[in-house]
Amino acid sequence: MAISHREENFVVIELGSYATKATIDTTDINRLPTAVIRTRAGILKQDVGALPVSSDPEIVEKQNGTHINVVSDEGEAPDANVKAEEVGEEDIDTNGEQDGSELSYIFGGALEAAEEDTVSHTVDIISGGFVRDWDAMSAFLRHVITKELGVRISSNISPILFSVPPLWPKTDLESLTQIAFEDLNAPSILIVEQPLLAMYGNNAATGLVVDFGHTTTTVTAILDSSIQWSCIAQSEIAGAAVTERLHQLLKEDAALCAEFGNDGVPMEFAVALKESGLCKIQLLSADDDDDSDDGKDSEGQPELLFQGKKYKVKADALDKAARILITPDDGKNVGIASLMKQVVLGCETEKRAGLWESIHVVGGSSRFGGLKDCLQLELERSVLPSSNIYANSQSREIKFGSLPDYFAGWRGRDYLAGFLGACIVAKIALNDSKHNISRSEYNDSGPSVVHTKSFF
Repeated sequence: MAISHREENFVVIELGSYATKATIDTTDINRLPTAVIRTRAGILKQDVGALPVSSDPEIVEKQNGTHINVVSDEGEAPDANVKAEEVGEEDIDTNGEQDGSELSYIFGGALEAAEEDTVSHTVDIISGGFVRDWDAMSAFLRHVITKELGVRISSNISPILFSVPPLWPKTDLESLTQIAFEDLNAPSILIVEQPLLAMYGNNAATGLVVDFGHTTTTVTAILDSSIQWSCIAQSEIAGAAVTERLHQLLKEDAALCAEFGNDGVPMEFAVALKESGLCKIQLLSADDDDDSDDGKDSEGQPELLFQGKKYKVKADALDKAARILITPDDGKNVGIASLMKQVVLGCETEKRAGLWESIHVVGGSSRFGGLKDCLQLELERSVLPSSNIYANSQSREIKFGSLPDYFAGWRGRDYLAGFLGACIVAKIALNDSKHNISRSEYNDSGPSVVHTKSFF
Protein backbone atom coordinates (compact mmCIF):
# COMPACT_ATOMS: atom_id res chain seq x y z
CA MET A 1 0.00 0.00 0.00
CA ALA A 2 1.34 3.44 -0.96
CA ILE A 3 2.34 5.76 1.86
CA SER A 4 0.51 9.08 1.92
CA HIS A 5 2.51 12.21 2.77
CA ARG A 6 1.28 15.58 3.96
CA GLU A 7 1.55 18.55 1.59
CA GLU A 8 3.24 20.69 4.21
CA ASN A 9 6.22 18.32 3.94
CA PHE A 10 6.49 18.43 0.14
CA VAL A 11 9.79 19.89 -1.11
CA VAL A 12 10.32 21.49 -4.53
CA ILE A 13 13.85 22.17 -5.81
CA GLU A 14 14.53 23.89 -9.15
CA LEU A 15 18.17 23.46 -10.19
CA GLY A 16 19.54 26.37 -12.23
CA SER A 17 22.95 27.33 -13.58
CA TYR A 18 23.00 30.60 -11.64
CA ALA A 19 20.57 30.08 -8.77
CA THR A 20 18.64 27.22 -7.25
CA LYS A 21 15.15 27.86 -5.93
CA ALA A 22 13.51 25.73 -3.26
CA THR A 23 10.46 25.63 -1.05
CA ILE A 24 8.81 23.39 1.48
CA ASP A 25 5.04 23.10 2.02
CA THR A 26 2.92 23.25 -1.13
CA THR A 27 -0.35 23.68 0.74
CA ASP A 28 -0.55 27.26 -0.55
CA ILE A 29 1.09 27.53 -3.97
CA ASN A 30 0.57 31.30 -4.07
CA ARG A 31 3.81 31.62 -2.09
CA LEU A 32 7.10 32.47 -3.78
CA PRO A 33 10.20 30.27 -3.28
CA THR A 34 11.33 30.26 0.34
CA ALA A 35 15.00 29.87 -0.59
CA VAL A 36 17.03 31.21 -3.52
CA ILE A 37 20.71 30.31 -3.33
CA ARG A 38 23.57 30.65 -5.82
CA THR A 39 24.41 27.27 -7.41
CA ARG A 40 28.05 27.62 -6.51
CA ALA A 41 30.31 25.89 -4.02
CA GLY A 42 33.36 27.26 -2.26
CA ILE A 43 36.08 24.75 -1.43
CA LEU A 44 37.96 25.61 1.74
CA LYS A 45 41.71 25.41 1.90
CA GLN A 46 42.95 22.27 3.58
CA ASP A 47 44.25 24.04 6.68
CA VAL A 48 40.80 25.52 7.26
CA GLY A 49 38.80 22.57 5.96
CA ALA A 50 40.40 19.95 8.20
CA LEU A 51 37.24 19.47 10.22
CA PRO A 52 36.50 16.51 12.50
CA VAL A 53 34.37 14.11 10.48
CA SER A 54 33.06 10.92 12.01
CA SER A 55 31.42 7.93 10.37
CA ASP A 56 29.20 7.85 13.42
CA PRO A 57 26.63 10.70 13.36
CA GLU A 58 27.38 12.23 16.72
CA ILE A 59 27.35 15.77 17.99
CA VAL A 60 30.85 17.18 18.05
CA GLU A 61 31.82 18.90 21.25
CA LYS A 62 31.27 22.68 21.36
CA GLN A 63 34.39 24.67 20.85
CA ASN A 64 34.40 28.42 21.13
CA GLY A 65 30.64 28.64 20.54
CA THR A 66 30.93 28.65 16.72
CA HIS A 67 28.44 26.37 14.93
CA ILE A 68 29.39 24.45 11.81
CA ASN A 69 27.52 21.52 10.25
CA VAL A 70 29.67 18.52 9.36
CA VAL A 71 28.36 15.78 7.10
CA SER A 72 29.42 12.25 7.88
CA ASP A 73 30.62 9.64 5.41
CA GLU A 74 27.15 8.09 5.16
CA GLY A 75 25.62 11.41 4.08
CA GLU A 76 24.10 12.09 7.51
CA ALA A 77 24.02 15.73 8.56
CA PRO A 78 24.24 15.86 12.36
CA ASP A 79 24.50 19.13 14.19
CA ALA A 80 28.10 19.89 15.02
CA ASN A 81 29.99 22.66 16.75
CA VAL A 82 33.61 23.18 15.89
CA LYS A 83 36.04 26.04 15.87
CA ALA A 84 36.24 27.84 12.54
CA GLU A 85 36.60 31.51 13.32
CA GLU A 86 37.99 32.26 9.88
CA VAL A 87 34.80 31.11 8.11
CA GLY A 88 32.04 32.40 10.37
CA GLU A 89 28.82 30.95 11.71
CA GLU A 90 27.82 29.06 8.58
CA ASP A 91 27.53 25.44 7.53
CA ILE A 92 30.38 23.52 6.00
CA ASP A 93 29.68 20.28 4.16
CA THR A 94 32.38 17.73 3.53
CA ASN A 95 32.29 15.29 0.67
CA GLY A 96 34.48 13.68 -1.96
CA GLU A 97 38.19 13.09 -1.94
CA GLN A 98 41.14 14.97 -3.33
CA ASP A 99 44.65 13.65 -2.74
CA GLY A 100 43.20 11.34 -0.07
CA SER A 101 41.61 14.09 2.04
CA GLU A 102 38.02 15.24 2.49
CA LEU A 103 36.86 18.39 0.72
CA SER A 104 34.99 21.00 2.74
CA TYR A 105 32.32 23.03 0.95
CA ILE A 106 30.55 26.25 1.88
CA PHE A 107 27.57 27.81 0.14
CA GLY A 108 25.34 30.85 0.01
CA GLY A 109 25.93 33.54 2.58
CA ALA A 110 28.90 31.72 4.10
CA LEU A 111 30.66 31.73 0.73
CA GLU A 112 29.92 35.41 0.11
CA ALA A 113 31.20 36.37 3.57
CA ALA A 114 34.26 34.11 3.60
CA GLU A 115 37.72 35.69 3.56
CA GLU A 116 39.68 35.16 0.35
CA ASP A 117 42.50 33.40 2.15
CA THR A 118 40.13 30.72 3.52
CA VAL A 119 38.68 29.61 0.15
CA SER A 120 40.84 27.60 -2.24
CA HIS A 121 38.53 28.15 -5.21
CA THR A 122 34.88 28.18 -6.21
CA VAL A 123 32.96 25.77 -8.41
CA ASP A 124 29.94 26.55 -10.58
CA ILE A 125 28.08 23.31 -9.92
CA ILE A 126 25.92 23.59 -13.05
CA SER A 127 27.38 25.13 -16.19
CA GLY A 128 25.96 25.07 -19.69
CA GLY A 129 22.91 23.29 -18.33
CA PHE A 130 24.86 20.27 -17.04
CA VAL A 131 26.29 19.28 -13.64
CA ARG A 132 30.07 19.67 -13.58
CA ASP A 133 30.80 18.37 -10.07
CA TRP A 134 28.55 15.72 -8.55
CA ASP A 135 30.36 15.70 -5.19
CA ALA A 136 29.68 19.42 -4.88
CA MET A 137 26.07 18.85 -6.00
CA SER A 138 25.55 16.28 -3.27
CA ALA A 139 26.89 18.62 -0.60
CA PHE A 140 24.91 21.52 -2.07
CA LEU A 141 21.60 19.63 -1.97
CA ARG A 142 22.25 18.57 1.63
CA HIS A 143 22.79 22.22 2.46
CA VAL A 144 19.56 23.25 0.74
CA ILE A 145 17.54 20.52 2.44
CA THR A 146 18.92 20.88 5.95
CA LYS A 147 19.84 24.55 6.29
CA GLU A 148 17.63 26.39 3.82
CA LEU A 149 14.49 24.29 4.34
CA GLY A 150 15.07 22.90 7.83
CA VAL A 151 14.59 19.20 7.02
CA ARG A 152 16.42 16.71 9.21
CA ILE A 153 17.96 14.04 7.00
CA SER A 154 17.99 11.24 9.58
CA SER A 155 14.19 11.42 9.86
CA ASN A 156 13.31 12.83 6.44
CA ILE A 157 9.59 12.55 5.67
CA SER A 158 9.64 15.08 2.81
CA PRO A 159 9.04 13.84 -0.75
CA ILE A 160 11.07 15.90 -3.23
CA LEU A 161 10.27 17.13 -6.72
CA PHE A 162 13.37 18.07 -8.70
CA SER A 163 13.01 20.47 -11.63
CA VAL A 164 15.92 19.92 -14.04
CA PRO A 165 17.10 21.22 -17.44
CA PRO A 166 15.72 19.22 -20.39
CA LEU A 167 18.94 17.85 -21.91
CA TRP A 168 20.37 15.98 -18.94
CA PRO A 169 21.65 12.52 -20.01
CA LYS A 170 20.35 9.36 -18.37
CA THR A 171 23.47 9.02 -16.23
CA ASP A 172 22.90 12.46 -14.68
CA LEU A 173 19.29 11.63 -13.84
CA GLU A 174 20.49 8.44 -12.19
CA SER A 175 23.13 10.34 -10.20
CA LEU A 176 20.49 12.78 -8.92
CA THR A 177 18.22 9.86 -7.98
CA GLN A 178 21.04 8.21 -6.06
CA ILE A 179 21.82 11.42 -4.16
CA ALA A 180 18.15 11.90 -3.29
CA PHE A 181 17.74 8.49 -1.69
CA GLU A 182 21.21 7.80 -0.31
CA ASP A 183 22.40 11.28 0.73
CA LEU A 184 19.11 13.07 1.39
CA ASN A 185 17.17 10.04 2.68
CA ALA A 186 14.08 11.09 0.69
CA PRO A 187 11.00 8.87 1.08
CA SER A 188 10.04 9.45 -2.58
CA ILE A 189 11.02 11.71 -5.47
CA LEU A 190 9.93 12.90 -8.88
CA ILE A 191 12.16 14.46 -11.56
CA VAL A 192 10.52 16.68 -14.19
CA GLU A 193 12.01 18.79 -16.98
CA GLN A 194 11.81 22.56 -16.54
CA PRO A 195 10.18 23.48 -19.91
CA LEU A 196 7.24 21.18 -19.20
CA LEU A 197 6.79 22.71 -15.74
CA ALA A 198 6.87 26.22 -17.25
CA MET A 199 4.01 25.22 -19.55
CA TYR A 200 1.98 23.92 -16.61
CA GLY A 201 2.67 27.10 -14.66
CA ASN A 202 1.15 29.09 -17.53
CA ASN A 203 -1.82 26.70 -17.73
CA ALA A 204 -0.92 25.35 -21.17
CA ALA A 205 -0.16 21.95 -22.67
CA THR A 206 1.19 22.92 -26.10
CA GLY A 207 3.65 25.65 -26.88
CA LEU A 208 7.19 26.88 -27.35
CA VAL A 209 9.24 27.47 -24.18
CA VAL A 210 12.11 29.96 -24.41
CA ASP A 211 14.25 29.79 -21.28
CA PHE A 212 16.75 32.66 -20.99
CA GLY A 213 19.15 31.26 -18.40
CA HIS A 214 22.55 32.26 -17.07
CA THR A 215 24.87 30.32 -19.38
CA THR A 216 22.44 29.02 -22.03
CA THR A 217 19.21 29.97 -23.75
CA THR A 218 17.08 26.90 -24.46
CA VAL A 219 14.13 26.63 -26.85
CA THR A 220 11.86 23.61 -26.38
CA ALA A 221 8.77 22.52 -28.32
CA ILE A 222 6.02 20.80 -26.31
CA LEU A 223 2.97 19.18 -27.90
CA ASP A 224 0.13 17.91 -25.71
CA SER A 225 2.34 17.81 -22.59
CA SER A 226 5.02 15.84 -24.43
CA ILE A 227 8.49 17.32 -24.95
CA GLN A 228 9.65 16.95 -28.55
CA TRP A 229 13.14 15.72 -27.80
CA SER A 230 14.33 16.14 -31.39
CA CYS A 231 13.16 19.77 -31.34
CA ILE A 232 15.31 21.33 -28.63
CA ALA A 233 17.88 23.99 -29.48
CA GLN A 234 20.37 25.86 -27.30
CA SER A 235 22.43 29.01 -27.62
CA GLU A 236 25.35 30.24 -25.54
CA ILE A 237 23.95 33.78 -25.67
CA ALA A 238 22.39 34.14 -22.22
CA GLY A 239 22.71 36.19 -19.03
CA ALA A 240 26.46 35.67 -18.64
CA ALA A 241 27.02 36.84 -22.23
CA VAL A 242 25.03 40.01 -21.51
CA THR A 243 27.28 40.72 -18.53
CA GLU A 244 30.42 40.26 -20.60
CA ARG A 245 29.10 42.43 -23.44
CA LEU A 246 28.06 45.15 -20.99
CA HIS A 247 31.50 45.09 -19.37
CA GLN A 248 33.12 45.46 -22.78
CA LEU A 249 30.90 48.43 -23.67
CA LEU A 250 31.57 50.11 -20.32
CA LYS A 251 35.33 49.80 -20.83
CA GLU A 252 34.90 51.69 -24.12
CA ASP A 253 33.34 54.63 -22.24
CA ALA A 254 36.29 56.97 -21.66
CA ALA A 255 34.47 59.18 -19.15
CA LEU A 256 33.42 56.21 -17.04
CA CYS A 257 36.90 54.66 -17.14
CA ALA A 258 38.35 57.97 -15.96
CA GLU A 259 36.07 57.90 -12.90
CA PHE A 260 37.34 54.46 -11.90
CA GLY A 261 40.97 55.39 -12.44
CA ASN A 262 43.84 53.14 -13.44
CA ASP A 263 42.08 49.91 -12.49
CA GLY A 264 39.37 50.47 -15.10
CA VAL A 265 35.73 49.46 -14.86
CA PRO A 266 35.50 46.33 -12.68
CA MET A 267 33.37 43.36 -13.66
CA GLU A 268 31.49 43.75 -10.37
CA PHE A 269 30.17 47.09 -11.62
CA ALA A 270 28.85 45.47 -14.81
CA VAL A 271 27.14 42.75 -12.76
CA ALA A 272 25.55 45.31 -10.43
CA LEU A 273 24.42 47.39 -13.41
CA LYS A 274 22.85 44.39 -15.14
CA GLU A 275 21.00 43.35 -11.99
CA SER A 276 19.83 46.90 -11.22
CA GLY A 277 17.00 46.79 -13.76
CA LEU A 278 18.50 49.64 -15.82
CA CYS A 279 19.30 47.37 -18.77
CA LYS A 280 16.40 47.69 -21.20
CA ILE A 281 15.90 46.96 -24.88
CA GLN A 282 14.55 49.90 -26.84
CA LEU A 283 12.20 49.14 -29.71
CA LEU A 284 13.64 50.46 -32.97
CA SER A 285 11.63 51.38 -36.02
CA ALA A 286 12.87 50.62 -39.51
CA ASP A 287 14.24 54.15 -39.83
CA ASP A 288 16.17 54.08 -36.54
CA ASP A 289 19.94 53.94 -36.64
CA ASP A 290 21.64 51.84 -33.97
CA ASP A 291 24.47 54.36 -33.73
CA SER A 292 22.28 57.43 -33.52
CA ASP A 293 22.45 57.54 -29.71
CA ASP A 294 26.22 57.33 -29.41
CA GLY A 295 26.56 61.07 -29.06
CA LYS A 296 23.98 61.58 -26.33
CA ASP A 297 24.99 64.11 -23.74
CA SER A 298 25.02 63.23 -20.05
CA GLU A 299 21.63 64.78 -19.35
CA GLY A 300 19.11 62.07 -18.59
CA GLN A 301 21.72 59.29 -18.49
CA PRO A 302 21.00 56.44 -16.04
CA GLU A 303 22.89 56.48 -12.76
CA LEU A 304 23.99 53.60 -10.55
CA LEU A 305 25.08 53.84 -6.93
CA PHE A 306 28.12 51.56 -6.62
CA GLN A 307 30.28 51.33 -3.49
CA GLY A 308 28.93 54.62 -2.18
CA LYS A 309 29.41 56.64 -5.37
CA LYS A 310 27.04 57.44 -8.24
CA TYR A 311 28.20 56.65 -11.77
CA LYS A 312 26.52 57.76 -15.00
CA VAL A 313 26.36 55.26 -17.85
CA LYS A 314 25.27 55.54 -21.46
CA ALA A 315 21.77 54.28 -22.16
CA ASP A 316 23.06 53.06 -25.50
CA ALA A 317 25.39 50.60 -23.77
CA LEU A 318 22.55 49.24 -21.66
CA ASP A 319 20.43 48.69 -24.76
CA LYS A 320 23.18 47.07 -26.82
CA ALA A 321 24.16 44.68 -24.03
CA ALA A 322 20.65 43.34 -23.46
CA ARG A 323 19.84 43.31 -27.18
CA ILE A 324 22.29 40.47 -27.89
CA LEU A 325 19.72 38.10 -26.39
CA ILE A 326 17.58 38.84 -29.46
CA THR A 327 20.20 39.59 -32.12
CA PRO A 328 23.77 38.51 -31.22
CA ASP A 329 26.48 40.76 -32.61
CA ASP A 330 29.36 38.26 -32.55
CA GLY A 331 28.64 36.78 -36.00
CA LYS A 332 28.87 33.24 -34.59
CA ASN A 333 25.48 32.70 -32.97
CA VAL A 334 22.10 32.92 -34.66
CA GLY A 335 19.36 35.17 -33.30
CA ILE A 336 16.71 33.82 -30.99
CA ALA A 337 14.03 34.16 -33.69
CA SER A 338 16.03 31.90 -36.04
CA LEU A 339 16.58 29.42 -33.20
CA MET A 340 12.84 29.30 -32.53
CA LYS A 341 12.06 28.82 -36.23
CA GLN A 342 14.52 25.93 -36.31
CA VAL A 343 12.69 24.23 -33.44
CA VAL A 344 9.21 24.80 -34.87
CA LEU A 345 10.18 23.51 -38.31
CA GLY A 346 11.22 20.26 -36.68
CA CYS A 347 7.64 19.61 -35.56
CA GLU A 348 4.70 18.27 -37.54
CA THR A 349 3.42 20.75 -40.11
CA GLU A 350 -0.11 20.95 -38.73
CA LYS A 351 1.18 21.65 -35.19
CA ARG A 352 3.40 24.62 -36.04
CA ALA A 353 0.75 27.34 -35.94
CA GLY A 354 -0.21 26.28 -32.40
CA LEU A 355 3.38 26.68 -31.24
CA TRP A 356 3.65 30.25 -32.53
CA GLU A 357 0.43 31.12 -30.76
CA SER A 358 1.66 29.77 -27.41
CA ILE A 359 5.16 31.11 -26.64
CA HIS A 360 6.34 31.04 -23.02
CA VAL A 361 9.34 33.20 -22.09
CA VAL A 362 10.90 32.22 -18.75
CA GLY A 363 14.23 32.31 -16.92
CA GLY A 364 16.05 34.91 -14.87
CA SER A 365 17.57 36.60 -17.92
CA SER A 366 14.13 37.22 -19.44
CA ARG A 367 13.50 40.10 -17.03
CA PHE A 368 15.18 42.77 -19.16
CA GLY A 369 12.69 45.48 -19.97
CA GLY A 370 11.43 45.41 -23.54
CA LEU A 371 12.74 41.91 -24.27
CA LYS A 372 9.36 40.31 -24.95
CA ASP A 373 8.19 43.25 -27.08
CA CYS A 374 11.38 43.15 -29.12
CA LEU A 375 11.09 39.39 -29.56
CA GLN A 376 7.50 39.72 -30.75
CA LEU A 377 8.54 42.35 -33.30
CA GLU A 378 11.32 40.09 -34.60
CA LEU A 379 8.97 37.14 -34.92
CA GLU A 380 6.26 39.13 -36.66
CA ARG A 381 8.81 40.27 -39.23
CA SER A 382 10.26 36.83 -39.89
CA VAL A 383 7.42 34.37 -39.21
CA LEU A 384 4.12 35.94 -40.21
CA PRO A 385 3.36 35.93 -43.96
CA SER A 386 3.66 39.22 -45.78
CA SER A 387 0.27 38.82 -47.48
CA ASN A 388 -3.24 38.15 -46.22
CA ILE A 389 -3.28 34.72 -47.87
CA TYR A 390 -2.61 32.03 -45.27
CA ALA A 391 -1.82 28.36 -45.67
CA ASN A 392 -3.28 26.01 -43.09
CA SER A 393 0.10 25.52 -41.45
CA GLN A 394 0.91 29.22 -41.20
CA SER A 395 0.42 31.19 -38.03
CA ARG A 396 -1.83 34.21 -38.17
CA GLU A 397 -0.42 35.86 -35.07
CA ILE A 398 2.29 35.61 -32.42
CA LYS A 399 0.98 35.09 -28.88
CA PHE A 400 2.80 34.88 -25.55
CA GLY A 401 1.58 32.90 -22.57
CA SER A 402 1.61 34.29 -19.04
CA LEU A 403 0.74 33.25 -15.52
CA PRO A 404 -3.00 33.01 -14.80
CA ASP A 405 -4.43 36.00 -12.94
CA TYR A 406 -5.77 33.84 -10.11
CA PHE A 407 -2.21 33.23 -8.87
CA ALA A 408 -2.10 36.64 -7.22
CA GLY A 409 1.13 35.94 -5.34
CA TRP A 410 3.00 35.41 -8.61
CA ARG A 411 1.67 38.45 -10.46
CA GLY A 412 4.30 40.12 -12.64
CA ARG A 413 6.69 37.17 -12.26
CA ASP A 414 6.26 35.28 -15.53
CA TYR A 415 9.94 34.34 -15.42
CA LEU A 416 9.12 32.06 -12.46
CA ALA A 417 6.46 30.07 -14.32
CA GLY A 418 8.61 26.93 -14.12
CA PHE A 419 8.76 27.03 -10.33
CA LEU A 420 5.02 27.61 -10.02
CA GLY A 421 4.43 24.66 -12.36
CA ALA A 422 6.71 22.54 -10.17
CA CYS A 423 4.64 23.39 -7.08
CA ILE A 424 1.42 22.48 -8.93
CA VAL A 425 2.82 19.15 -10.12
CA ALA A 426 4.17 18.40 -6.62
CA LYS A 427 0.66 18.72 -5.17
CA ILE A 428 -0.68 16.29 -7.76
CA ALA A 429 2.10 13.75 -8.20
CA LEU A 430 4.18 13.40 -5.03
CA ASN A 431 1.47 11.27 -3.44
CA ASP A 432 0.68 9.37 -6.63
CA SER A 433 2.55 6.07 -6.98
CA LYS A 434 1.98 6.16 -10.76
CA HIS A 435 4.36 9.09 -11.02
CA ASN A 436 6.71 9.26 -8.03
CA ILE A 437 9.58 6.93 -7.21
CA SER A 438 9.38 5.39 -3.76
CA ARG A 439 12.28 4.23 -1.62
CA SER A 440 11.20 0.61 -1.98
CA GLU A 441 11.25 0.95 -5.78
CA TYR A 442 14.71 2.46 -5.60
CA ASN A 443 15.92 -0.36 -3.34
CA ASP A 444 14.55 -2.95 -5.80
CA SER A 445 15.77 -1.43 -9.06
CA GLY A 446 18.52 1.05 -8.19
CA PRO A 447 19.03 4.50 -9.81
CA SER A 448 17.80 3.27 -13.22
CA VAL A 449 14.25 3.27 -11.84
CA VAL A 450 14.14 6.98 -12.69
CA HIS A 451 13.59 6.08 -16.34
CA THR A 452 10.38 4.20 -15.56
CA LYS A 453 8.48 7.06 -13.89
CA SER A 454 7.51 10.50 -15.23
CA PHE A 455 4.69 13.04 -15.08
CA PHE A 456 2.74 13.79 -18.26
